[in-house]
Amino acid sequence: MWYALRQHCAVDIHFLDKQQQRNLRQFFSAIDVGVYDRIVLDLMFKHIHKQGRLLRTLPALTIYEEDAYLDIMPGSRWLGAFIKLYRRLPGLRVISTGFMVTSHLRDSGVDAYFTPKGFDPSRLRDQSRPTRDIELGFIGRLGSKAYSDRRNMLESLAQRESLQIMRTSSAEEYLDTLNRIRCFVSADVGLGEYMAKNFEAMACGCLLLAKCQGQGEEGALGFVDGGNVLLYDDLDSLCAQIAWVRAHPEQAAEIAQQGRKHVLAHNTYAHLADQVAKVIAEPFLPLPSLSWWRWW
Repeated sequence: MWYALRQHCAVDIHFLDKQQQRNLRQFFSAIDVGVYDRIVLDLMFKHIHKQGRLLRTLPALTIYEEDAYLDIMPGSRWLGAFIKLYRRLPGLRVISTGFMVTSHLRDSGVDAYFTPKGFDPSRLRDQSRPTRDIELGFIGRLGSKAYSDRRNMLESLAQRESLQIMRTSSAEEYLDTLNRIRCFVSADVGLGEYMAKNFEAMACGCLLLAKCQGQGEEGALGFVDGGNVLLYDDLDSLCAQIAWVRAHPEQAAEIAQQGRKHVLAHNTYAHLADQVAKVIAEPFLPLPSLSWWRWW
């Protein structure tokens, strides 16, 4: 996505390893930040959350964050940590990939904008196979404590239906496996937003069975139940959707195709780069007065 941003503005891109992320002061000591109109950080929160003093010195700073849902997820080790950092950075702009999370940030006084997650269409695509031999599939991690609700949902479904829960070890295997799945079961339970794998599965032609997040999330993404996705609220409604798919295979296939068309039009990295360019071009809010700074 950041390479695609070069279609909209002049961009210098730097990739930082873990050590560089943990010591931004050393990295920026070699950078003349004065020559830039904007600085955008897309870094791991766990590496930068204690570096607020340095981040305050970066002018026209935007943080791109895909994991800010952890700020409000019960049981998260980062509960409230994102807001705590952002409030220490007057003038900061945040781009969040969750609509509801963006609303949470704004309600907390953060200059936040919403852009959805996406995918690389050159790597993830429908291979147009004649058949898909996995009826119900999920690919992803379940071990993390943050995903305990996801694990419970998927394991409960696996006791009632022929769900295959898988991990893949390469980009090629991930692509091939998605193209074997007819219905991708999304279990973003308790997260408040949709993970990138949803859009990746849709791009590969899977019919997405997605946990309804509510609070405007589906509308912001353009998800339409029965139009380009199938939504569920709990295990029983998920099983009911699966039964409907089996009873209406042609309609289900059409929903999958509409889903694929939707993400190709709205969630490719090129499309997201266009949205990000518009956000970072917006004028920044004025900084607080000097007297307020002294008090703070």
